[in-house]
Amino acid sequence: MIITLTMNPAIDKTVEVDYFEVDKVNRITDIHLDAAGKGINVSKVVKALGGRTKTLAFLGGDTGDFIQKSLEEDHLSFVKVPVQGKTRTNTKIVDFKNKTFTDLNEPGAYVDQNAQDIFMNHLLKLSSSQSMVVCTGSVPPGIDKSIYKEIIMRLQSFGAKTLLDASGDLFAEGLLASPTIVKPNIHELEMYVGKKLTSDEMLVEACLSFIEMGVEIAVVSLGEKGALMVTRDKILKAQGLKVDVKSTVGAGDAMVAAICYGYEKNFPLNEILSLAVASSAAQVSVKGTQVPNLDLIYKLRKHVEIIEL
Repeated sequence: MIITLTMNPAIDKTVEVDYFEVDKVNRITDIHLDAAGKGINVSKVVKALGGRTKTLAFLGGDTGDFIQKSLEEDHLSFVKVPVQGKTRTNTKIVDFKNKTFTDLNEPGAYVDQNAQDIFMNHLLKLSSSQSMVVCTGSVPPGIDKSIYKEIIMRLQSFGAKTLLDASGDLFAEGLLASPTIVKPNIHELEMYVGKKLTSDEMLVEACLSFIEMGVEIAVVSLGEKGALMVTRDKILKAQGLKVDVKSTVGAGDAMVAAICYGYEKNFPLNEILSLAVASSAAQVSVKGTQVPNLDLIYKLRKHVEIIEL
């Protein structure tokens, strides 16, 4: 089973405007409210692909109640860990005329040590050697930046697989525990190495450094340019797909979902990568963090071109 961790869930409030102007009154033409947070987004797409998933989330206040109700309505299996304070709301501004997508993300409610211990106990009870656990997204105030490192190390003790998709210190610390799979995007990878990565050779070099640290598979999402996958024996690059972009929210999460689903099903590496790129492209084709249509994912997958470097 694929277990996703949503330590900093949110209601994603996506607002659409015809032309967004700073320091001006902007008229909203449409609004979408979605239960979100990276782990939740991943679980939605895993379920859509036909996989078994469960998400663990800290939830509090009426916003937390909204997310709980949404997950129940979507028949998405989850474990709620209550916290004091309100779960955050993130605002996404979509300007179709200018093709801009602006995120205004709140920090999240404080999580005390007792809630963290309850969360960890639930995770350890749910996990087994057959589990793939997804450590993804930001963490709220109260949680240390080494949390993913701690989780990965504890899960490794009984053979669970792990995927790390985070940024900054969360990624750097988590990487020290040698997760099974890492999936930074190009900007997160550049932040980690401290320089611009302007060629395939530079990207591959960075990914190979992860392999030397004990990572099995490194995948770098390149936005509209596709993705790169590196293992000890293979280097694959998938070209991006041209689609009508309605929202960029959740694109990386859809890619993570497809990677986990394909890995769990023992797909060949090229099939995992093609499904990942197709799922990401399908996600940006829908508004907000709605789940992309499965038929669309497999239709797009037929057009993914992969080359071996």
